[in-house]
Amino acid sequence: MKNTNIRKILRLVFKVLCSVGLVVFLLYHLDWNVLRQLDATVVWPIVLSVLVTLSALYVMAYRWKILVKQYLHIDAEVPVLYRFYLIGMFFNIFLPGAIGGDVLRTQRLIARYNGPVKGATVITVVERAAGIYGLMLLLSVSLAFGNFPERFQIGQFVPAWLLYLLPVAVLSLVPLLKYLLDKYDLPTPYGFIFQTVGVLLLSQMGDVAIAWLFSHAFGLDLPFTAFIFIMPLVYVATVLPISLGGLGVRESSFSGLMVLYGVDTSIAIVISLLMYFVKVLVGIVGYFVYLKDK
Repeated sequence: MKNTNIRKILRLVFKVLCSVGLVVFLLYHLDWNVLRQLDATVVWPIVLSVLVTLSALYVMAYRWKILVKQYLHIDAEVPVLYRFYLIGMFFNIFLPGAIGGDVLRTQRLIARYNGPVKGATVITVVERAAGIYGLMLLLSVSLAFGNFPERFQIGQFVPAWLLYLLPVAVLSLVPLLKYLLDKYDLPTPYGFIFQTVGVLLLSQMGDVAIAWLFSHAFGLDLPFTAFIFIMPLVYVATVLPISLGGLGVRESSFSGLMVLYGVDTSIAIVISLLMYFVKVLVGIVGYFVYLKDK
């Protein structure tokens, strides 16, 4: 038990150092004049981004509802699950090393609806797996339409027809997903899989829209489709268990990809920080929901 606690502490310390180190690295490369030039015009993109994030969380709550109904046969109310998501957001942002937002909302689901612990946990795993699949689909579509930076020069190594087939290849994995779900006693019709993936893609487009909003506010001439390439890669980077809730990794990967599109480094960093600030604001909303539900 003692060794286990020590390992947990060491992992937490490692994540803290990684997050702090990456944030310091970004701030070191930031031209503070860009930050000082921010004025009231950035308020509206922030407000709109908060509303988009809150809407995306509601879509995620609906996705959770259909999963709970399919696999646990519990008809949970979307507003209730939405509150759990907001509370989870608060814990992810302000207490990332204490308890994960996914764990917290799963515990609340079990407590409210007397759901089975194993089943509720499995749903969380299915959510994560579906999330990764959705990212693969988004990224494949982006590559097929050539939304990647010119510096990547993918066309020199991969023929165009193969890029066009990437979305088809990702969609062809659906039977494999169904087979795995059925194998682990989670019978899933094809219609339900496509419904879940569709709702998932809709929620993931929230961060794509937010990134585009901020880039537009800074006068950047990047198409909306460019962020369909950027954000899936950012999501994948944050999955790596090397930081606190993705802090530092998310901002560094986003800034680096923006630079590949020719965006000024400081502007890219400021946009990444503004996107994190939006998450903080939504986390504060989650805190007030948490106080009300205590």
